[in-house]
Amino acid sequence: MTTSVEIDHIFLMTTPGAPAADEFVDEGITEGASRVHPGQGTANRRFVFDNVMFEFLWVHDTDEAGSDLVRPTHLLERWRQRDTGGSPFGLCFRPAPQTSGTPPFTTWGYEPPYLPADLDIKVADNAPNLGEPFLFFLPWAQPPDGPSSHDAGMRTLTEIIVHTPASNLPSDALRSINRLIRLENAESHHMTLVFDEGIQGETVELHPTEPLTIRY
Repeated sequence: MTTSVEIDHIFLMTTPGAPAADEFVDEGITEGASRVHPGQGTANRRFVFDNVMFEFLWVHDTDEAGSDLVRPTHLLERWRQRDTGGSPFGLCFRPAPQTSGTPPFTTWGYEPPYLPADLDIKVADNAPNLGEPFLFFLPWAQPPDGPSSHDAGMRTLTEIIVHTPASNLPSDALRSINRLIRLENAESHHMTLVFDEGIQGETVELHPTEPLTIRY
């Protein structure tokens, strides 16, 4: 069955400055432009591939991240609890080509100050559940421009495996994307990203520094 959405980008909440991103660079993964999110209190380091962007994300201003505007996202809580049982991951989706751009989960509109006034972020209603990845949808998002270039040779994300503790049943929002990700029970939160179906047989293992495995 086809789906009306596809993955746009993935984030991993991390230590300020994202020293783990240096491991990506050392492995031959080319770093893109970083970004600060004014009014939201977060900043990132980004890596762009043919069909997806990956970002290391952190809170740099707790006052902004804890403001009345941003508080309903629970991003500050998620960042603070990333090492104590909260899921540090976020999964963002965009409309698939030739579709109407309807999110697969129930959402509410978040209007961060760094976006133009006519755009918003559709945040899934599981946002208060810190034990699950933060899910959101950008109806206006587009695929990356042009092919990516990495010395490591990886290009296209082909599989997302979310390893998560089995203490709670998945929310309706998380179940709604089960055709796009694979959920596996684990003792702690972890994510495995597979590029190009793992054709090179290579692995980048950030654990235990960060709960992330890259296979390509």
